[in-house]
Amino acid sequence: MGKVIRLEKTPFGSTKLSSSLVEAVDALPCGKYVILIEKQGFARTMSQNRLFWMWMAQLEYWSGTPRKVWHDHYVSLFIPPYKHGTSDLSTEAMKHFMNQIHADALTEWGVNLPLPDDEDDNDTFYEFVDEYKYK
Repeated sequence: MGKVIRLEKTPFGSTKLSSSLVEAVDALPCGKYVILIEKQGFARTMSQNRLFWMWMAQLEYWSGTPRKVWHDHYVSLFIPPYKHGTSDLSTEAMKHFMNQIHADALTEWGVNLPLPDDEDDNDTFYEFVDEYKYK
């Protein structure tokens, strides 16, 4: 993995860097590089991670395919290659990732993965949690 330089834009128009970008670039061996700048967000929440793995368990029990295979399928399908799985995702990115999984499971497999805010029947979500939280 390359060098990480933290950057902060302040409301007053100044920029703070954790180290010199010029020094970091000068220290690189010859070659072509990509510099990626993305807004830092809070890391995915434990609730998001728990729900994600309950979904993977539901897909495993539905299909017979191990949850790790489902995990790898969705990571390769929806997470950019410069990320290293879901642990690198912000809360917003994890929400987007899970929305993509939800849509894919429904359209491609006919599996409606329960959401905490399902308006039609919240009892269904709690039944889902009770069934899959320890699987």
